[in-house]
Amino acid sequence: MPFIEFLEKNPLAFFLCLLAGLILSFELGLGIGRRRRRAIGAGADEGATLVVGSVLGLLAFVLALNLSTASTRLENRMNSGLAEVNAIGTAILQAQAVGGDQSAAMVQDLKRYLLLHYRFVRAAPDSSEIGETTAESDLLQARIWTMLERRVAEAPTPAVTSLMNSLNNAFDSTTAMRLMMEYRMPMQLIWLLLAMSALGSATVGYQFGLTGRRGQMAAIVLSVLWCAVVTEIIDIGSGRIWSFRTDARVYEWAMDGFGVDRSP
Repeated sequence: MPFIEFLEKNPLAFFLCLLAGLILSFELGLGIGRRRRRAIGAGADEGATLVVGSVLGLLAFVLALNLSTASTRLENRMNSGLAEVNAIGTAILQAQAVGGDQSAAMVQDLKRYLLLHYRFVRAAPDSSEIGETTAESDLLQARIWTMLERRVAEAPTPAVTSLMNSLNNAFDSTTAMRLMMEYRMPMQLIWLLLAMSALGSATVGYQFGLTGRRGQMAAIVLSVLWCAVVTEIIDIGSGRIWSFRTDARVYEWAMDGFGVDRSP
């Protein structure tokens, strides 16, 4: 749907739409609560108070759980990046050590490979750089492996065999990092968060209407905070969706160590 695609590309629009939805839910609940108050009088409805408290407690638990899960996914992306950089760095050092006619070219290609994956990690969600870096790194994988095959045919030594294992590990780490970067929170989970947020806002409004209190300003403040938390959960939990970027300093350290030029 075009509207859903628009929200996926605009975090501010998502935030404002969610905020408007929560405020409308509060007003809806407020109106229902006032009608209920007129029907039963000014007496307290203890059953409603218990339900509202239970709903808010469940919402707080769900938000805390999802925030923890999003933080775990962020940590996993950083660990995958560290594993990839270490694997590529090991392959570069071993390619330098094995010698042969292919050594220099293999080292240069691996340095280029490291730079490409740094750009891949830092690329914006809709950037053409994602496809470009992926395509070029795939070509580099094939070329590096071809050079390795020639080196193995020339000198099947233990050092060359170790280089083969290092390259295989580097390429496997790249696949794992691509998966982590392309991961997005499932839409079912996002819709659950949105539905529960709207329900929670409506129950708060119902409680205010039932008790005859004025709480529009408090509801707006609560809605803003709630929207901020939900938006950040989605942004952090997804590899690449809005403004949040995975920390790529480990790539920069490795490139500085190997003398790789990071300029475009």
